[in-house]
Amino acid sequence: MTAEHAALLPLERWPSAWGEPRPRRITGMLWVAVALWAVAAVMIVFAEGSAGRVWSGAVLVLFGATALLVAVRRPFGRGRMRLIEASRLVRAGSQVPEVRALFVAERPAGVVTMVLSTVWALVLTAATAVAVHIGFAGRPQAFLGAVAMGFLAVLFAFVSVRAVVARFRFDSFGRRRVGLALGPHGVTIVRVTETVHLPWEAIRAVEADLTAPRRGMEQRPVIRLRVDPKHAIGSATVTVLPAALQVHPLVVWSALRGFHRTPSARAMLGTQAGQELLGAWSAAAPGE
Repeated sequence: MTAEHAALLPLERWPSAWGEPRPRRITGMLWVAVALWAVAAVMIVFAEGSAGRVWSGAVLVLFGATALLVAVRRPFGRGRMRLIEASRLVRAGSQVPEVRALFVAERPAGVVTMVLSTVWALVLTAATAVAVHIGFAGRPQAFLGAVAMGFLAVLFAFVSVRAVVARFRFDSFGRRRVGLALGPHGVTIVRVTETVHLPWEAIRAVEADLTAPRRGMEQRPVIRLRVDPKHAIGSATVTVLPAALQVHPLVVWSALRGFHRTPSARAMLGTQAGQELLGAWSAAAPGE
């Protein structure tokens, strides 16, 4: 990487549309985990042979482990984009105009996430079966609990299966990685079901935004690529979720915005110099 490259494309400022530039881990969930484990310990110690209290305590232990996982997970990735052969981004027989590109994969689900999701799915499935049995035994109100727990069991099973599939795609040689690639000719977004290639000339604007507000969920950074209608496939706006990738969102924002407005620098995206530049950005991105 040359000083000319670094001066031409500096790391961008954190977009004001994204709000707080240094998001912290959800430390409050750590105290939730501690409180749940304390209650679980009391229930188990003073169970006095009651299987119901022991099982209730075990469920609270699981709740505590889930809360701890939320508390310790990094809000943003801290990896780096790497140089790869562009042919690895598409299915066999398909082509992209790039020869090499800088690629960053999605953040894979952690092993702990997979294990906890699987355990929750099994526990809730067993609880659903018990509730159904109680309902048929003459307590029909138990069917309401069965419906609620059955729904949660399906939800955790979905999360578990999706995490396993994502990890399998991440670890398996020869499979297309899901993520984002930047090349001299355009932006390639690799999804599970499709691969979208956008020529740089087709991108009219790169805008920072947030995910839609939802009750109980924190809004996350979003990058919206406004596409020329002549090149649009289904929608004139393509959304990138930078927090779902293995690099810091500011690096993704700087790369998309910087190379979009500086065509003369795009050739470096297929070179070692480009990888070094984005690596320097990753090192300079704000911590937590």
